[in-house]
Amino acid sequence: MASTNQSPFYQRAEQKFHEASTDEERIECLEIMMKECPKHKSSENMRKNLTNRYKKLKANITKQKQSGKGGQIGIKKADMQCVLIGFPNTGKSTIFKTLTKLNPKISPHQFTTYQPQLGTFYFEDAPIQIIDSPAFPNHDKSLINSTDTLLFVIDNLEQIKYAEKYFHQSHAKVILIYNKDNLLSESKRRKIEATLKSKHKKFDYIFFSDKPTNTKLQELTKKIFDTFPIIRIYTKEPKKTASKEPMILKTNSTFKNAAEKILKGVSKKIKQARIWGPSSKFGGQIIGLGHVLKDKDTIEFQTK
Repeated sequence: MASTNQSPFYQRAEQKFHEASTDEERIECLEIMMKECPKHKSSENMRKNLTNRYKKLKANITKQKQSGKGGQIGIKKADMQCVLIGFPNTGKSTIFKTLTKLNPKISPHQFTTYQPQLGTFYFEDAPIQIIDSPAFPNHDKSLINSTDTLLFVIDNLEQIKYAEKYFHQSHAKVILIYNKDNLLSESKRRKIEATLKSKHKKFDYIFFSDKPTNTKLQELTKKIFDTFPIIRIYTKEPKKTASKEPMILKTNSTFKNAAEKILKGVSKKIKQARIWGPSSKFGGQIIGLGHVLKDKDTIEFQTK
């Protein structure tokens, strides 16, 4: 697929398309490319090729699911990733379903989740990758040791001392989710909370249930989001509206970092850049490559 005269956003999506390891990732890239592709007559063949490729990939995924061969091939780590861990029947898969709106296999029998389940949920407009790992001791060690955040699900305090040996090598931040709190009396809940505060201070914790209120759900998603040292940056082209989904960058990233994430090498071709948002002195401020960005900034640039 030729990318002549295409925007940096198209070029970045095309690059990621060729690097993708799954059809789902290729479809995400194609959706961006189809959106960014010019609508004039000379690009009709390009739009047609993109559409045909998109349809073929969709059909291939449907065929795999119908044949039962659409299993997990590999998980490509997203900008923000968390992993659900815990013992059997603590409610990990129910939490996964609540957050992602997907339908994992849930059963009263042990070890229903036998391979990692992949999903996505949003905090405000930022996508967060979540994985439901098989229960201890059949957990996925590589996922636990490489992820950003662990969501440690328990339904009694005894599970803490037995579980820590399974994730003590991980450098991830840990949120302890005391699940099924709807089964607790108020006095029992107070005793558990007192124990968490006195004996398990290293864990940030939250009480949760299989039917959480919207307020409780928002509290959990914010806790998860706050564990990531990131900022959300919106991009726009001149005379166009800003992107609705933010680009995720590490805190203290510069405009150059953002430009390079859009397309490697593009920062050398920029002739002018503007910014709106928390780090700007005024809307549309002209900035240099070293300008340090803040959460929810919007950037725009023109290339030579």
